[in-house]
Amino acid sequence: MVSRSRKEEGLTQLLITRLELKPAQAMAMFWWSDRDTRRAILARHAADRAEMVAMCADVFAIAAKEGWADPVARKTLQLIERRQRNRSAIERSPYEHLEHAVEFAAENGMSPELVQEIGYLAGIKPVTSAKILSDTGGEGIAVLCKATGLKKPSLQNFWRALRRPIENEDGTPDQMWSYLEETYDLLTVAKAQTTLRYWNWSLSSSFSPGSAHQSILEGDEANDESAFSTARRTASLVFGN
Repeated sequence: MVSRSRKEEGLTQLLITRLELKPAQAMAMFWWSDRDTRRAILARHAADRAEMVAMCADVFAIAAKEGWADPVARKTLQLIERRQRNRSAIERSPYEHLEHAVEFAAENGMSPELVQEIGYLAGIKPVTSAKILSDTGGEGIAVLCKATGLKKPSLQNFWRALRRPIENEDGTPDQMWSYLEETYDLLTVAKAQTTLRYWNWSLSSSFSPGSAHQSILEGDEANDESAFSTARRTASLVFGN
């Protein structure tokens, strides 16, 4: 049903009200939903970092005792750490900080190289930043800005970098911009961070357009458990045909 909702208009609005809908499924549908449905998904299915920290409190002690050797534990805890920006990427970057890169993009236009660099500075993979910045709705940009601590001027610079209007010809605020600004105000940092990190994990850890679909066609699911992993399914839904 989630897969069918890509092509059947109105199905996403019905599915998000279902109690059995999983957050992973809702986050996949986010990318092809209308703006009201997107807002409902962010409000209902975005986890708060504080709640996740409380749930994983016992894992911290176990992982620390094991020297953080377990890769699954490390990946899980990456979803809830406080810092979002990549400090090592900032040290290597030609830009002073993330705000500087976004400001440069606003002045010169967004290029594939800038999309990749902004992703590195924000602590996400290039495929994730590309998906967010190529999305026509813009809500992903609000999530990215809130999660990384970017303020309203940077949100506006993102919009300008993508050559989207802030105002109409008569001087009134553009409707899409107003909605984006409102979405930014409604988001909390804690929820924006877990949402951005989930997108980054699900879209990049198993990213290979059509690979999951192809493995199922070839009957590999019996031998390859990853073909049915949450990340693999999400990437297949978001990037598939």
